[in-house]
Amino acid sequence: MSSLTRRAFSFAIVTAALAGAPFAKAEDGPRTIEHRLGTTELSGKPTKVVALEFSFVQALDALGVVPAGIADDNQTKRIEQLLGKTIDYASVGTRLEPNLELISNLAPDLIIADEIRHSAIYQQLGSIAPTIVLNSWEGDYETIKTSVVTIADALGDKARGEQALAEHEARIAALVAHIPKGEKRRILLAVATPDSMSLHTSASFTGSVFKAMGLTPAIESSDAVESGAGLERLVSVAPDILLVATDPGGTVLDQWQDNAVWNAIPAVRNKMVFEVGRNQFSRFRGLKTAEMIAGEVLAKVYDAK
Repeated sequence: MSSLTRRAFSFAIVTAALAGAPFAKAEDGPRTIEHRLGTTELSGKPTKVVALEFSFVQALDALGVVPAGIADDNQTKRIEQLLGKTIDYASVGTRLEPNLELISNLAPDLIIADEIRHSAIYQQLGSIAPTIVLNSWEGDYETIKTSVVTIADALGDKARGEQALAEHEARIAALVAHIPKGEKRRILLAVATPDSMSLHTSASFTGSVFKAMGLTPAIESSDAVESGAGLERLVSVAPDILLVATDPGGTVLDQWQDNAVWNAIPAVRNKMVFEVGRNQFSRFRGLKTAEMIAGEVLAKVYDAK
């Protein structure tokens, strides 16, 4: 037997032995998950997960996991809208004040909490189950994408998170391909209330999705939202494309539409004002939400089918 043949034979024997060896995958073993409030030690693959923000629910869905519990603001219809389907889960109260007793009763093996809303109860959550804290409420598009991989790592399957992200980015690229080259118009999302508007800047989730699409947010800022904006502020911003997110009921949009100043805004003058749903454009965050935003912008602004 030649030396080359012997080496090939030895390699085959070792490979066969390893293939049959009962060893644990690296992601099943102990691992340290870095998050906004430090690190959390995990092992195995958590199966009973409690999600305390909407973006975490979407991330888990992208990873093929149904949460055992969700802080759903006591509105199951929102979760149906968030995911586009009905899932079986237990409500653990509101995102602002999740019910610790309900969470504990579920005996979870992982809790995913938000930095802004839940830092004050982090220790209490950690006493119930291993807890990771991420930035959802103030998270921009890149932050939300990174969180998907972190959550996948916490679940013991980081590769699946990376795959989900790659598939999402391919879908976004396919949508963005429909935007005409050389688009220079400035786009703005405004959330209308009965007495004012909140203007979403480049730092907001929706504004950062616009930027990822190659569009120009009308307000460049490190602050995600300008609250309490009146008609004068909207006129000074002068967006070329205006998306107005509304809830059912009257808003300032109804009051302003007959105002000559309103009609001087470029978006109004050029019939580039579109009403959109507040949940999808303002309350929700996630990969699926980003795809929905991109798809609706294409349909409304560019009449893309």
